[in-house]
Amino acid sequence: MEENLKLLAAYKPVIMLDKKEPFEITAVACTVFHETKRSSSFPKREIEINPDTTAFAIEYAIWYDYDIQHLYELEHVWVYVGHDKTVQHVEASFHGKYLNMVNLDTGKPVMAEGPHPLVYAQPGKHALLPDQRLIRLVPDWWESCMEKAGSDGILVPDMFETEISTDEELQKLTGIYIREQFGFRPAMEFQPFDLKDGIFITWEALKSSIPERVNRQIEIIREYGKKKH
Repeated sequence: MEENLKLLAAYKPVIMLDKKEPFEITAVACTVFHETKRSSSFPKREIEINPDTTAFAIEYAIWYDYDIQHLYELEHVWVYVGHDKTVQHVEASFHGKYLNMVNLDTGKPVMAEGPHPLVYAQPGKHALLPDQRLIRLVPDWWESCMEKAGSDGILVPDMFETEISTDEELQKLTGIYIREQFGFRPAMEFQPFDLKDGIFITWEALKSSIPERVNRQIEIIREYGKKKH
């Protein structure tokens, strides 16, 4: 990871968050692809590298401890870099799928200063889009941040079912906690989140830390429940 830090910092995306966004990015797991290979953190897709045109691609897997409707969130940005070191193409995750991050008029990647792609996070949900105006196309984008906040409780992936556990009471409490502590009305004004170099880790490091990260929040939620009663 140390030898890649300069590379990761050079192409890191500028992630625009709503000014009232209650959740921060707490880790970014990075993988550099020099050949076509399936993503470990987004296994439903392969990262395709054409060696004639593309030198490498960087996958930024972006971790939040919460989504406004459930515990924890993992979003992705993929940056494809040519042999001339310029950004050729950018993709990002959107509700379990992925989209091209392009200017809708030119079809070219939306860039901030230098070689840094610019993406907008849906308030509270963090799905990524190239233009903040597109957020209004997402069903329930407004209600999800308040009326429907916390509605999905705790998500437990199959790979962590022996390390993360929940029940009906905890699911209900999690929904209450998220809604009462984090429910908000989006400003629809955006500002960049500063991805400091120290936030970059390997996917293996993030994956191994996920149970502890989730269980830490579960303990906070349980304590909240005790205080309410």
